[in-house]
Amino acid sequence: MLEIDPLIQIKMEKIMRKYLTIFIALTSMNFLMADDHVEFGAMEGLQCNFADGKDMSDVMKVISEWNEYGDENFSAPYSAWIFTPVYRTNSDFDFDFMFLGFTTSMQEMGKVQDDWQAGGSKIEEKWSRVTNCLGQSMSLNVEVRSPKYDWEEGGVTYASIRTCSLSEGKSVADLPANDSIWNKYLDDYGFEGGVWRWWPETGSATTFTHDYWNVASFRSVEEYGAGRDARLQAMMADTRPEEIHDCDTPRLYKSTNIRLSVAES
Repeated sequence: MLEIDPLIQIKMEKIMRKYLTIFIALTSMNFLMADDHVEFGAMEGLQCNFADGKDMSDVMKVISEWNEYGDENFSAPYSAWIFTPVYRTNSDFDFDFMFLGFTTSMQEMGKVQDDWQAGGSKIEEKWSRVTNCLGQSMSLNVEVRSPKYDWEEGGVTYASIRTCSLSEGKSVADLPANDSIWNKYLDDYGFEGGVWRWWPETGSATTFTHDYWNVASFRSVEEYGAGRDARLQAMMADTRPEEIHDCDTPRLYKSTNIRLSVAES
């Protein structure tokens, strides 16, 4: 019988557990959508550095051409943002910016990718001359809390990102009830931003050992700071709700909209 390297077997088991968690998440959300209108879609992401001698102005010139191509060729609504670091340790996350694109489903993400593959090669060549991007991956985008404001084309907001795993003894089935408690807590202190979970999917690093990224939006850095103050005050008063996941330290990014195409409701 063929023997499997123990290290490879452990890695395979971790990958299988990750995708089992995603499968359970999808099943749970399909059940919840009937009653609680849980929103989920797809996100694709690239982590990029500037090519030598290039900067964001060079990137935006190419994005302008990409946008024109999208206006004429994308057959599904597709919105995108550029994330640039505000508070982050480069030794942990060493890239200049992230490109994040969103659709309402993975099928529609596939449509947009097909549209791009069909005729975007010249623009992609220009993109490769101004950037050096570290692969491309797709994630399941789950909206836990809707922002109380509308996105603006070309608008600037801020996003905190944490990498999280469900706590021992907790599962996806525990998320809805805990989310309801947290949404009330956020309402009580006046938080108006949105909250999302990004579950790793196609193309994600096999070395990613957590369950998901937890993301929150803010209209200013001041608003983000107010949230951290409220968190500390609630901890000191022992009124902060239970967290059913373990997360690392948040990073804060400036989020600039570069394309806004929302599906008709």
